[in-house]
This record gives sequence, structure tokens and C-alpha cells, in this order.
Amino acid sequence: MNRILLAICLCLCMAPKTFAADFATEVMDGTFKFFHKDSTSTCFLVRRPEPDTAVYLVTTAHTLERTHGETAVLVLREAKSDGSYGRHDFTIAIRKSDKPLWTRHEKMDVAVLKIADPLPVPVAALPVAALADSTALKASGAQLCRSLFVLTYPQRFEANDAGLPVARHGIFASPPQLPIAKHPTFLADYTTFAGDSGGPVFVETADHRPLVVGLAIAQTHHVDRMKSEYEERVIRYPLGIGTVLHAQFIREVIEIIAQQTEPVAK
Repeated sequence: MNRILLAICLCLCMAPKTFAADFATEVMDGTFKFFHKDSTSTCFLVRRPEPDTAVYLVTTAHTLERTHGETAVLVLREAKSDGSYGRHDFTIAIRKSDKPLWTRHEKMDVAVLKIADPLPVPVAALPVAALADSTALKASGAQLCRSLFVLTYPQRFEANDAGLPVARHGIFASPPQLPIAKHPTFLADYTTFAGDSGGPVFVETADHRPLVVGLAIAQTHHVDRMKSEYEERVIRYPLGIGTVLHAQFIREVIEIIAQQTEPVAK
């Protein structure tokens, strides 16, 4: 009997450990729908270390530029005691007197909106350390055909009426470890849709934490043009390939805006 118990203990010790998908939940808790009648996309929130108490909203620059007017809606969620979430559509300023309150990267399709005032419900923003730079990306082991994950709102779709994002699983479709200065984007193989823009693309680290490796910025199509004597048609076939901007550029914008007093959303 003692030998059997010993064998069982050894098997348990040697068996691979299983972990809850906390790394994904951490990203989900910081990811939100960001919409306007002109444009709907995904965003996620980031915090810098103290004493900075601001929250930084990250999305694609083209999302904000296509959103007309002075406000947009950030779909926040409030955790309830029973484990569910309550929806909280929060109107947020994005312009003041036609002046953008966000800061965009000078070359890349990423923009950051600094939110200085407390939001109406508590939010679990991602730490800026969760954004990969070239060193963290290399340490993560991210390579061609390795797994990655995406959280977005495809075609405005929400996972439930509380506004949770939809998770999808894909792979690196092009090498992510190429020099970022020369190759600012990489490809990801997952089923892409409008509304994915601004979504975090992430992996699980060796210590089971999330590492945001990039920002979903575009989907890829094959365009087929057909012309006859009486008709001309253009058909766009989705390839299921997304273009992802390296997270290092998100870091750069956050650090630039963090040193400024303006623009600030209130």
C-alpha cells in the first residue's frame, strides 16, 4: 500500500501543472468596446507606475480620426457580488473645440487618450510592464506558428449584454522577432473582422502572466475585379489574416503623453 501511495505521489509531482486562464482574464478585464455612430472598435486601458494615477486608453489612430464630434462611448463593466458584470456606457471626451485630446504616434496607427479623472466604475487597467518591448518579446519565445490570443468586438459583437469582449486564438503568421524598427508590424492568423481594430494581441509568459505583443490594426483581403461590357464588380475576399502593430509603439506614445500636461481627457 505504501508503495502504491508513493507511486501516486510521484505521478502527481511529475504531472504538468494546470493553471486557470488568469493571464487572459487579466487582459479581458482591461479591454473594452469603444464606439460612436461613425466607428466602433476595441480599446484597452493601461496604467503607469505610481505616482501617475491616470489611465491611458489605447486604440488605433484611425478609430479616433474617423470618429466625428467631441465625444465617444466607452463601455465599462462593474463587477457584482454574484460574479456577474453590470454594463456602464460612459461618454468620454475625445475632442475639445475640434482639437483632439488624444496623442497618436507620428508614424504608426496607434493613439492614446490620457484619462486623468477617475472613471465612474473601478477598472483593472493593465500595467505598462505588460506591453512588450523588443527585450520582453524575445524573452517570451514568440515565434512563427506559436500561439497568440486576441480580444476584440468583431462586427460590433459582444460576448454578453455586459459588454465583454470576444476571445480568439491564432498563431503568429509571420516572424515577430524581426527588427522592429524595420518591421513595425507582423501578421497573425485568426478570423478577422471589422471592429477588431484596437484589440490587444497577447501571449502567456512563462510565469503565467499576460504579455501584450501588439495592437490589431487591420485585416487582409484579396481583391478580385471583374469587368464585362455591362457590369464592373469588385469582390473582397477575407483572408483571415490580421496585421498587428508591435506593442513597443504603444509604449512610446504612452511615455510621450505621460510627460505632457495636455491633452488630457476629463
